[in-house]
Amino acid sequence: MTVTCEIEFDNNPHGTYFGGQVLTGRVTLKLDKVKLVKAVTLNINGYSETRWRERRGGNARRRKARRTFYGREDYIASKTFLVGSNLSSQCSIEPGVHVYNFACQIPTECPSSFEGTHGRVRYMTSVTLVRPWKFDQNYTRCFTVLKVMDLNFDSPLLRVPAHSETSKTYCCWPCTSDPLALQLTLPQTGFVPGQNVPLSVLVTNDSHIPVEQLMVTLVMLVTYHSKPPSMPNSTFERYILNTVKGDSVARNCKKLFNYELRVPATPPTCFNLCGLIQIAYQVEVEAQVKGCHTNEQVSVPLTIGSVPLSQHVHIQPRGMPQQPLDAQGLASAPPADPANPWAVDDSIPPPNYQEAVHMRSAASSSKKDDTDDDPEPVQPNTLNPDGSVYQPLYPVFDIPSPTAPPPSDWTQNYMAERAFVNPAADADKEKGTWL
Repeated sequence: MTVTCEIEFDNNPHGTYFGGQVLTGRVTLKLDKVKLVKAVTLNINGYSETRWRERRGGNARRRKARRTFYGREDYIASKTFLVGSNLSSQCSIEPGVHVYNFACQIPTECPSSFEGTHGRVRYMTSVTLVRPWKFDQNYTRCFTVLKVMDLNFDSPLLRVPAHSETSKTYCCWPCTSDPLALQLTLPQTGFVPGQNVPLSVLVTNDSHIPVEQLMVTLVMLVTYHSKPPSMPNSTFERYILNTVKGDSVARNCKKLFNYELRVPATPPTCFNLCGLIQIAYQVEVEAQVKGCHTNEQVSVPLTIGSVPLSQHVHIQPRGMPQQPLDAQGLASAPPADPANPWAVDDSIPPPNYQEAVHMRSAASSSKKDDTDDDPEPVQPNTLNPDGSVYQPLYPVFDIPSPTAPPPSDWTQNYMAERAFVNPAADADKEKGTWL
């Protein structure tokens, strides 16, 4: 007997939804013979879970030398009987095609779908044929849920240029060199996938150690937490989204560089909606120095949203209640249209949806992680209808990116001074290009 089950979503080929939308679709059962079942159920679930292992010392080859940490949170738990009920003992389904429509409200505060090495946020629809005295038959299809994070209603600091600097000295006791200073400047800190992050890097190398190369990286930082009954604990993971290899800086030299990093398809920043998984982003600039010395690094945190910043500033009307704040003081206003939260600005075209490639590579590498004695196989419920492994899809916008920040007043003054103070700078090649 052949049973075919298809789960389809209405007017949503990508299977991607925003919090607050209504999930609608249909289940199509095709049978060539009479099918006896106790019931046919439709389950729509949304949850987050984490699981990882850590060594406790002793013999690392022994299973008991490892401790498992885990946690789970549920966001959607809907169960509907398509055939029969909870009390039915046996029902017959006639041969032919049977179509069942369904609808489910997605809560506004659902976290975005995420597939990581030590945890996931997953949403799925599942049809179960409960059979008497036999194993149940399950048919599952996953869908993507995205948090509506409108950068226009978040902190106004997202529009303000950001600046960070650090310095480091190198010594061979008892002598100490002059400092190597890094300054990183961004025109804003709120971006969406598809935009370029322009940045300016000012390197002041007054030390005797040359900088061989600058590494500019866009990083996603993921924190996993466990919950009771497991022992509370946390672990961290870094995803490299994009990298640009910069120039070198000679000793006793100062240079200003401009770079751009593209934001690929990736989930929005999330701190408060999920108690098990937190997602943050930052831009890092690392100065790789010559010799046996520690590299110097400077970073600026970013906020990745699902609705880009518009040209005009949104001002909340007076008398309106303040939006609730999350762990970073960010407040998100509910969109007028949950299906198209960017439609409030006519200049923003609809995005296309792409897979987060950096998450796919990390998930595949986790199967070979030596900290897991029992690697998790790819389950049937993680497959798409075409047989490919399920991966969430995220919106990618085709909109203009901000321009690089102009040099600060201090940098301009320094450049003017060097033009007079150091006229013979070109005579010494080791001093590089003076600003």
